[in-house]
Amino acid sequence: MNRIIVDGSCIGSREEFFEALRQQIGADLLIGSSLDALYDVLTSLTVHTVIEIHDETDLAAVLGDYWKKVLWMLNDCLDENENLELETV
Repeated sequence: MNRIIVDGSCIGSREEFFEALRQQIGADLLIGSSLDALYDVLTSLTVHTVIEIHDETDLAAVLGDYWKKVLWMLNDCLDENENLELETV
């Protein structure tokens, strides 16, 4: 099982959000900083992977309405890929 941790208390911008993901997913898999690119990567994972969101309130404050788009995309990924799981801590 893989675990991707997104710590909202450490993210200050959309770029930092994608960089945190890129460091854990792998730069060779997540090319670009778009929800489409992230969706493609997450829906293609073949190993059980938990995305763990810490301090979601901080993320929402920093990313604003973009955070809602991220959540919609993550929910679409969960519907598409049974190997994916989302936890908020």
